[in-house]
Amino acid sequence: MRCFFCENITDAGTHVVLPERESQHLFKTLRGRSGDVVMLIDGRGTVATAGVGDGKRLSVMERNAVAEPEVKIHLFISPPKHNKMDQLLTQCCETGVWSITFVIADHSVVRPEEGAVPERWNVHLIEGCKQSKNPFLPVFGEVISFSGMIEKIRERRITAFYGSVEKQESGFGKAGISDAAWIVGPEGGFSPAEEERMKASGFMPLNIGRWVMRVETAAIAGSVILTNCGAKC
Repeated sequence: MRCFFCENITDAGTHVVLPERESQHLFKTLRGRSGDVVMLIDGRGTVATAGVGDGKRLSVMERNAVAEPEVKIHLFISPPKHNKMDQLLTQCCETGVWSITFVIADHSVVRPEEGAVPERWNVHLIEGCKQSKNPFLPVFGEVISFSGMIEKIRERRITAFYGSVEKQESGFGKAGISDAAWIVGPEGGFSPAEEERMKASGFMPLNIGRWVMRVETAAIAGSVILTNCGAKC
C-alpha cells in the first residue's frame, strides 16, 4: 500500500486534503484512481487508510494512533558531506531516530550556518518516513556549536553517549533508559579537548564495533543498539 504524508488526518468517514506535493505524486505520477486505497501518516503517530473517490477526493476509512517508542534516540551528529546526507536522513527514519541535531565540532568538514535547517532536509525526512512507514517524523533541532550541544543535553538531563574507538566501561548496561543522546563526531573524530569536555559532563563513551566507522554508519549502528538495549538493559 502506497504511503502519503498528510498533516491533518481527520476521523473515519471524513475527507482529507493532501498537500500539493503529495497530491501530485498520487494523481499525476502514480495515476491514482477511484477505488484505490492508500496509507496516510501525519508524522506525529497517526496512521490511517483512505479510499480514493470521485473528483480525486480522499475519504478516511480507518484512523489509529501508534504508541510512542519506549526509547527515544536524540542524535547529535557532525554533518556528513552533502552526498551522504540523503542516505543518513532516510536511515534515521528507518531506524526510528526521534530527533536530529547537527553539531559543528572542531574537525567538522561541513559547516552549515548555525540555526539554519534547509527545507530540503525536511523533505528527505518525509520521504524516509513514507518509504519506511514510520509514523513519527524525526524532529530537527537547529544547527548548534559543540558548546551549545553540551549545554542542551545538560539542560534536558538525558543520558548521553558518544562514539569511542577505545574499549571502555560505558555503564550502558547498568540501568534502563527512556531518552538517550547519541553523539557522533566528524570523520576526523572528536578533538582531545572535546572528549575531555564530554567526559567531564558525565557523557559515556560507547564502542559499537571493532573498526573505525564512517559518520553515517556510526550514527545508524549506535541508534539501533541504544534503541534495542535501552529499555531492557
